[in-house]
Amino acid sequence: MLITFSGLDGAGKSSLIAWLKVELERRDRAVTVLHMNDDVGVYAYLQRLRDLLTGVRRPPDAPRRDPAAARSALRRVRHAVIWSKWVRRVLYPVDLLIFLCYRAYLEWLRGRVLITDRYFYDRLVDVAGDSGWGRLRVLFRLTPRPDVPILLDVSPEESFARKGEHSVPYLRERYMAYRSVFPWVGSPVILASRDLEATKHTLSRVVLERFATHTAAAR
Repeated sequence: MLITFSGLDGAGKSSLIAWLKVELERRDRAVTVLHMNDDVGVYAYLQRLRDLLTGVRRPPDAPRRDPAAARSALRRVRHAVIWSKWVRRVLYPVDLLIFLCYRAYLEWLRGRVLITDRYFYDRLVDVAGDSGWGRLRVLFRLTPRPDVPILLDVSPEESFARKGEHSVPYLRERYMAYRSVFPWVGSPVILASRDLEATKHTLSRVVLERFATHTAAAR
């Protein structure tokens, strides 16, 4: 089973994933958690290579730069090349193939529950813009639908208050992109990430229901 968590920074993805992993393991389910930005794809491997060559490892929870925050000319040029939306769209199918290899091994061969912190839906948000939505739909159609696709719904203002890593205008732009992408997903689980205990209760119920459906369909 594939369970994915999407949403703005500060929505509570890490906390809920950690809690869900413990809950599933308590029910004798083997679980693997992958962070899409750090574990899967060309950029993740380049980052590992950089860390290996420099001897400096970036902490998993270290803040990521807001594109609007680049100040120096060199940083702006580097950002324009590395984080080019066009480049990331080109790499999308490559990253998807890499992920499918992970999924085949972990989920289908080893029978583990696979949980991802972010998913390709978040990458569609990364490359979304005023134009090119038709191309994004093509990429979306290539993307396997998770068994439990979760969107943690938190406002840009709440995200900024919780983490303060990105500007509110940038977060607002991403929020609207999520609102455009997730209607394409059939039956997504949208959770208002405000009351943690209520969110955990709803998440547990939904996941167990999907497990039952998944098990019945496999028979």
